[in-house]
Amino acid sequence: MAAAVAEVQHKLELLHMTVFSQSFSPCGKYLAAGNNYGEIAIFSLAAALSIEATEDNQKPIFTFQAHDGPVYSLVSTSRQLMSSGTGDIKAWNWNELIKKGCKEVWCRRPAFGTRLDIPEINSLVLNQKVRLLQHSQGRYRGLDTE
Repeated sequence: MAAAVAEVQHKLELLHMTVFSQSFSPCGKYLAAGNNYGEIAIFSLAAALSIEATEDNQKPIFTFQAHDGPVYSLVSTSRQLMSSGTGDIKAWNWNELIKKGCKEVWCRRPAFGTRLDIPEINSLVLNQKVRLLQHSQGRYRGLDTE
């Protein structure tokens, strides 16, 4: 009975899911998509776009919980996928994500006063020349973005 309830809940979530952000892997073979449930899904573009693609090929190869709230923005570097949510920015190595691993490399939280002041970080822009990650609440210099 519990499995049937969980299945119905999952189907309802899919009906009401919003994808806020997407980013391609450095090799261009994968696509990451972040949703309103705080999940990041990794898709294999070769499998999904193949002439012989089935419905199963068009589903994510891997999904993981990245944030407690929505994933508002994603950006890729030559090694990492970075995501922003409510109050934090996180990074994962692409080589681990492709292998279906989700070990977080780092997490940064912009300064804020009280729990009522936790900001939504709605955008990320990366300037790799000067190793600067600009976000809607400020910036970080010198991050390991290579």
